[in-house]
Amino acid sequence: MANPSSFNLSFGHPLYLHPSDMPGMLLVSHQLTGTENYCVWSRSMRIALLAKNKLGFIDGSCSRADFDADLMPHWDRCNALVLSWILNTVTQELSAGIVFASNAAIVWKDLQERYDKVDGSRIYYLHRAISTHTQGAYSISTYFTKLRLFWDEYDVLVPSSTCDCDLIRRNAQLQQQRLFQFLMGLNETYSNVRSQILLMQPLPTVNQAYSLVMRDETQRELASPLPVSEPTALLSQQSSTSSVSKKRSDLSCSYCQKRGHIRTDCYRLNGFPANASMAFLLISSSP
Repeated sequence: MANPSSFNLSFGHPLYLHPSDMPGMLLVSHQLTGTENYCVWSRSMRIALLAKNKLGFIDGSCSRADFDADLMPHWDRCNALVLSWILNTVTQELSAGIVFASNAAIVWKDLQERYDKVDGSRIYYLHRAISTHTQGAYSISTYFTKLRLFWDEYDVLVPSSTCDCDLIRRNAQLQQQRLFQFLMGLNETYSNVRSQILLMQPLPTVNQAYSLVMRDETQRELASPLPVSEPTALLSQQSSTSSVSKKRSDLSCSYCQKRGHIRTDCYRLNGFPANASMAFLLISSSP
């Protein structure tokens, strides 16, 4: 390996540290909890470390023995930094078992051996999660994002064949299958847009279908009436009651000369209702 000056490491050198590279950084939002999310966590960490040009510290391609003595202190600092990044993204229970380790590659291999358990049960779980995942109370965006997570993990655990024969046809079948899975999980309120999508020739991709359903959801939100606040509704009701009372007060009976009703509604002329209370009769009969 090249032997650049220890005080002049280029940006592309694996031992180069950017001023923003700090031990307390959280490289990924996923926290390793065990077998159930090791696949997602390791995938996220590898992407982040590749972006930092530090992937070699976990896969063994950048070992301490590859450098001369003057660069070994630089390697030690980078190794410690990668170790701290790993510790920051595992649970407290898991970190207790690796906090005393001194080599990032050994820690990575240890976590892989313990939690990278790809077996039929996990693949079965993903198949079941994909087939039973429905929108329910989720928004279209949240529902689709969760479904994509299941698909992405399945693709990592069960990679497609590398053979070029019929590759295009198999990919088309997979995309169609996932389109149907997405549409099957939608609520019945989206049955119209679902029918329109299924009638399209050729069928759209799952991303195109998602865009169409999102557009329908947005139109529904814009078309729905705005909720009326309780004070506004109460004020409207009071205003309506006041208006009715005012109209009644303008009426005058030509028979009994009282206000609030007209001759055709006068109880004194037409008789009182059979279910009228005694208090009502006394008040209405008073001059």
